[in-house]
Amino acid sequence: MATPRQIKLIHTVKSALGMDDDDYRALLMQGYGVSSSKSLSAFTAAQLLADLEQKAAAAGVWTQGGAPRKKGNRPRNIEGTSRAGQLQKIEALLTVGGKSWNYGDALAKRICKVDKIAWVPDGQLYKIITALRKQAQREGWDLSGEQR
Repeated sequence: MATPRQIKLIHTVKSALGMDDDDYRALLMQGYGVSSSKSLSAFTAAQLLADLEQKAAAAGVWTQGGAPRKKGNRPRNIEGTSRAGQLQKIEALLTVGGKSWNYGDALAKRICKVDKIAWVPDGQLYKIITALRKQAQREGWDLSGEQR
């Protein structure tokens, strides 16, 4: 039986393609011998999903792994902010909070699954900065001189 997640993804891709219900039902009947995605096995649901994603990618309305990102959902590694700039921000936050680099390394291990901040990929440094900012807010650190 198809999982609820598979069914949801199938309908999401169907919507991205702009498929109407009649065309969708015809596709199900012709290709899979069912009239509803709930009647599919998990394996055939995966096949249908792969077929729909391939059609949607060819139409330019779907990317590998999901719908195209909206402008507000970009990865947080802010363009124009270098790795060195992000590490300086982390150092400043640690200093204001009275924390050591060992504390930062512990955050890196917990959040990014690497042993040291120096090993955190560029695209994930924002996670450490965000965690430190949230802690600063909770604990009332003085961030009056912070520049975003």
